[in-house]
Amino acid sequence: MDKLNWALAVDAILLLVVIWKLITGRRDGMVKKLGGLAALIGALFAGDFVSKRYSPLVAEKWLGPAMDKWFTHIRESLGLEDILDNLTDILRGVNLPQFLKLNVAEMVSQRLGMAKNSIGLAVGEASRVVAQRLAAWLLFLVAAILAYALIKVIFDGVLDPLIRKLPIIGTANAVIGALLGAVQGAIIALVLLWLAYQLLPALSQPGGPFSPECVERSYLTRVCFQAFPNLFVPK
Repeated sequence: MDKLNWALAVDAILLLVVIWKLITGRRDGMVKKLGGLAALIGALFAGDFVSKRYSPLVAEKWLGPAMDKWFTHIRESLGLEDILDNLTDILRGVNLPQFLKLNVAEMVSQRLGMAKNSIGLAVGEASRVVAQRLAAWLLFLVAAILAYALIKVIFDGVLDPLIRKLPIIGTANAVIGALLGAVQGAIIALVLLWLAYQLLPALSQPGGPFSPECVERSYLTRVCFQAFPNLFVPK
């Protein structure tokens, strides 16, 4: 698929999401769509708040130890420390005149010891970063789902039955519901675009739908990238 087709395909998907939510918004009416919009926004804010506030704690207490074991297993399976340990013995066994070998083995041994420490620090840092990012994603997902469900129950189960008993003009209810549905669809489209951008790095490769040349040829995708630059940081 060429660059123009990729750009139009992504834009078409985003537009279909907005149109779909607009139609369902007109059908459901103002209160339910307002509830859906509030639930979606509340889910995003709740997920972001809980993720930022508690991910370091969750990473340190629960995910960190598991990640340390996993990364340690990977490091041991590669045998990097064993290779470094054998280098000193190999150097001592090389048949060289004494004046060439003087203090060389000790110096190499010292440097290899520093290299081993560096490997350990690098593996530990990688384990910590992975644990924190995994904790952030998990907490965001759980908090977002719970907040969305709670807000939807309040609007759909409590407010909607009460509002429907009031003499609300049907046309106004439908029009406002459609507008709110379109806004909700735009937010969902933006979230889907962000998830695809973050979880599928191959799409950002040259020729892919999120490559700079394809984004530049698009309409809706380009607007999203320009309006929310912090979400779509170039890789």
